[in-house]
Amino acid sequence: MSIDLESLRLFCDLVETGSFTRTAERRFVTQPAVSQKLRALERSLGQTLFERGRGQLRAAPTEAGRMLYEGAVRLLRHAEELEARIQGLSNEVSGTVRVATVYSVGLHALPGRLKPFLARFPAVHVHLQYSQTAKIYQDVLSGAVDVGIVACPVARPGIDVIPFGEEAMALICAAEHPLARRQEIELTDLEGMPFIGFADDIPTRRLIDEHLRRAGVKVRLVNAFDNIETIKNLVEIGSGVALVPEETARHEARAGELAMIPLAPASAFLRPAGILVKRAGARRAAMSAFVSAVRSPGDEVRV
Repeated sequence: MSIDLESLRLFCDLVETGSFTRTAERRFVTQPAVSQKLRALERSLGQTLFERGRGQLRAAPTEAGRMLYEGAVRLLRHAEELEARIQGLSNEVSGTVRVATVYSVGLHALPGRLKPFLARFPAVHVHLQYSQTAKIYQDVLSGAVDVGIVACPVARPGIDVIPFGEEAMALICAAEHPLARRQEIELTDLEGMPFIGFADDIPTRRLIDEHLRRAGVKVRLVNAFDNIETIKNLVEIGSGVALVPEETARHEARAGELAMIPLAPASAFLRPAGILVKRAGARRAAMSAFVSAVRSPGDEVRV
């Protein structure tokens, strides 16, 4: 009997996601490749690892599958720690760093830090994917990605949070909006206004709601989205105003496609962002170098 580590990783992903499609997406392979690997693993073990009942929505492990999963998780963790320790003996920074980030950070705040890193370490390949906050936490814990970057990070068991930085929030509105010529605004100026918000499961939405609540302001929410680009598009056509991190709308404001107005000192607030890494003993050189390069410059963090 011979079992390779890649097959075990694929098997564990399938147990955790319950989906051949999501497993294929996580491992960047085709769905038939996942099925083929699983069948080969079952033949090698002489056991059926997943139920295959008709109409079954999730890939549910059999008793043998559950037993294999418990042992495979421990084995893979030890293998990763061993690999990291051995790679740590080399001064060469190379390999792939898998990074998952939310759109608003990945599209606007990350590129300025990523370019110098890639120029310094040309042997490192950064595989960047955009995802939702909850999934990023899940993928960091499972090992599907090496690094996560999210807005408004919160502490979770098994995850270390490293500061990425803070961004000032600002109001954006259509170029012809009555507020567009203001030098600054108070949150109270937004009372009763049509408002384009982030979806209610987005941490930035909760941050904004809290500051509006503290200011005693009630806006008229007309739409909510999980994508910053969609929010800006609706603001541009006059569907409402929005509060967003300044950096995310700087390009459109300079081009005159929308207006961006800073918040007055009494109303100003910042949106924090954080780097998520799995709490573990050793980390690959490329991953450590990446985290050191993109973290908040003012925070000395050992990785």
